[in-house]
Amino acid sequence: MSSKVEVIIPNEVEYLLRDSTLRLSSADREGLIQFNGRYEADHSLFWRAGPRVLLLPAGYDPLWFADLHRALGLDEPPVVSPAPRSGLMVDDLFRDGAAQAELREQVSGYQTVQLIYHGATTDMYRLAEIIRSWGPQVEIDGVSEQGYWSSLYLDNKMSVLDLAKDVASVNAAPVLTVNTPEELHGAVDAMLALHHKVIVRSMLGYAGLGAAVTTAAPDRLAALYDSIASDSYFNYPLMIQKFIEPPPGVGCPAADVLVDERGARTIVPCSMKVSGGHNFDYVNVGPDALPPAWEQRLAQVSRDVGTAVSRLGFRGWLSVDCVAGIDERLYVTEINARRSGSLHAVGLLELWGADAGLTISAHFTIGVPPGLSYRDDIRPVFDKLWAAGVRAYPSTVRGLGWDQPMLAVIAAAATAVEAEQIVEGIRQALNSGSPVAEAAT
Repeated sequence: MSSKVEVIIPNEVEYLLRDSTLRLSSADREGLIQFNGRYEADHSLFWRAGPRVLLLPAGYDPLWFADLHRALGLDEPPVVSPAPRSGLMVDDLFRDGAAQAELREQVSGYQTVQLIYHGATTDMYRLAEIIRSWGPQVEIDGVSEQGYWSSLYLDNKMSVLDLAKDVASVNAAPVLTVNTPEELHGAVDAMLALHHKVIVRSMLGYAGLGAAVTTAAPDRLAALYDSIASDSYFNYPLMIQKFIEPPPGVGCPAADVLVDERGARTIVPCSMKVSGGHNFDYVNVGPDALPPAWEQRLAQVSRDVGTAVSRLGFRGWLSVDCVAGIDERLYVTEINARRSGSLHAVGLLELWGADAGLTISAHFTIGVPPGLSYRDDIRPVFDKLWAAGVRAYPSTVRGLGWDQPMLAVIAAAATAVEAEQIVEGIRQALNSGSPVAEAAT
């Protein structure tokens, strides 16, 4: 038996709710718990391949779980599912004595337990102390409790403006920051007088929530203020920033960066595909995600950011999100001091090794017709792909029973275009009932 076991904790909801200044409506909070806390939690299956125990919300499909491990050639790890009360993974674990006892049994006999999680929260440090009380040494996967402040600081979009002052490679678009509705209207008008298009962003929004793009057209301005009024991710202060027009075919460059005491230890290039200027659609991850010139710019920025944040005491994974300008400059938009949504793709690239030369296209919401089941409809499609040697996987199927049914899919190929084509073939097959293996390969 290995002397170390990893406990995988998809605590994305706790992370996104950790800042006390974020005050979501009940509907937005419940949507966060359903999508990020349950649906996306299954992606943590791909994070690691060694001895591990998964904390997963109840309700995952055991056949799907077994199929993915079989397709990847991995042993199935034990799963602990706390009784759902708050919808927050670690909070529910703290409330469930039986789940804690099960977790204790699963880690017993190991000298070291390493906590692998989405992002730092104060509950992670409490959980580490509980496990230490059981006997083993505990390692945390990220920033220490003493350095926790750096995680909070970097996650606030204002941190990019500070980095832009001190790090030469970090470019930030012109911006005004406001604290009241009265300032907002005046600042939007002032910025639109200088720039054709602007984006208004909350300090703590994510995946397009808490952000809106506008021009000076009256209907666009009305839509902007409607969004700010209805989207509870919009909390003051707000940033009004020049909208950077991207060149065609680049997407929004981003990097997943693993930071240690020396700076950026690992840099994985990504290209986020967005609609409406800010709404996240899907992401390509790996060596063919970006044109070479943009990957070089991104690598330089990531190295410099890694050095800067390491000096603040930050450790662990973060993402550097950027936009490519038609002026050939790379603009940093935000730092996410956590595992990004694409880390399940990064986990697969690590499993297969750098020599595989693969790029992954990760799609989070593939719409499907109502009434499909994993066993009868989804599984046969992927069985054909696996038999043909295609590396494509349904990364979560919890959404099949929703009012708007969906699943998430990742596919790997030699190029990003080929990986996207595999996903598109799967989408067409699931929505038409036609065979997919021949088209996808």
